[in-house]
Amino acid sequence: MAETILVVDDDLQAIKLISLMLQRKGYRVTPATSGTQALAKAETEQPDLIILDVMMPDMDGLEVCRRLRANPKTSGIPILMFTAKTAVADKIAGFQAGADDYLTKPVHPAELISRVEALLQRAARLKAEATAGIHAATIGFLGVKGGVGTSTVALNTAVVLAQGAGHLPPTVRTPPPDFRYPRVVLADLAPHGGLAYLLRLSQALGLPNVLAYPPQELDPPTIEKYLTRHVSGLRMLLTPYTPRPVMLSAAHIRTLARHLAVLGDYALFEMGHTLDDGARTLLGELRYLVLVMEPTSLALAHARELIHVLSQLGWATQQLGLVVVNRAVSGIALTRRQIEEALSIEPIGFISPAPELAHQAADHGVPIVMLQPEGLLAEQFRELARRLVALTR
Repeated sequence: MAETILVVDDDLQAIKLISLMLQRKGYRVTPATSGTQALAKAETEQPDLIILDVMMPDMDGLEVCRRLRANPKTSGIPILMFTAKTAVADKIAGFQAGADDYLTKPVHPAELISRVEALLQRAARLKAEATAGIHAATIGFLGVKGGVGTSTVALNTAVVLAQGAGHLPPTVRTPPPDFRYPRVVLADLAPHGGLAYLLRLSQALGLPNVLAYPPQELDPPTIEKYLTRHVSGLRMLLTPYTPRPVMLSAAHIRTLARHLAVLGDYALFEMGHTLDDGARTLLGELRYLVLVMEPTSLALAHARELIHVLSQLGWATQQLGLVVVNRAVSGIALTRRQIEEALSIEPIGFISPAPELAHQAADHGVPIVMLQPEGLLAEQFRELARRLVALTR
């Protein structure tokens, strides 16, 4: 059956010319003359590839690309940017928005066809690899704003999952002899490397090594070589703790997410606190998203706006969970009921204030749940792990 290609351009003559080139090679073409129409057709028709013009009046191609990548229903569709803009900065912007390739107008038919064939072949290979592998439950952790403890939540949740707590009843602390511990991978895709800081690690941080490979040369065994092993059984893809942000291309993010999903039963991602192009690209690879927030009016306002943006990107409330981190004892903290009523999302975890314990854990490079395994916070993280296991099955 012929592959379907969605051609998006507000210039009808350009659509006709591109369609003619593609149809001569046996491809089925469906047109869209606006960004809004393109988003709707991509979701309903699920084309095998999208050729996307950048300069359109209602919504430019960069924004269309970002929205396609953030929507789980369209995130895996290859995108070929096609535009009259020739500057290097324009090409970089296209790749950062999530494009797989970039062509400038005018183009020779042979070059267009060769790029289309290469993208379709690569997409078919990735799909075959994904079908052959056992996919993990992919879970992202995104801070509603900075400084709320997103790295702490992601790390401690990953550790208790690796220890098997998510699959054990609350009364069981020691797994039976035949217990199969889940394989858990945690990747730090936030710009500044917060996980390495919490663990006091400065060596064997694999993300920079992985990024030295072109995305098409990466595979699960290659990424496995650069994972840091933790005593809990957790495996981590870490980035150095640095004030200079580590920049990842959309192609690297998608490739990493898909390969890490083959390497574990659970693949967790620390996303930082900004819904930038990289985070939007990662959204398309996730099964579930945890929003980490403080119980304050300001955080509530940020969360409300973030949830609105996520709904525009195709995320349903059933795919979202709130973890409320109460970092300090305060009489102005919002209650669970106030948060739930304001956001129409049930919190799946509450973390009590324990600033001294958090400081000790970071100072020693030991996760809270291992520094004080019988404490209240450890039990709260175990309960969060049990909720996530139930929600992502």
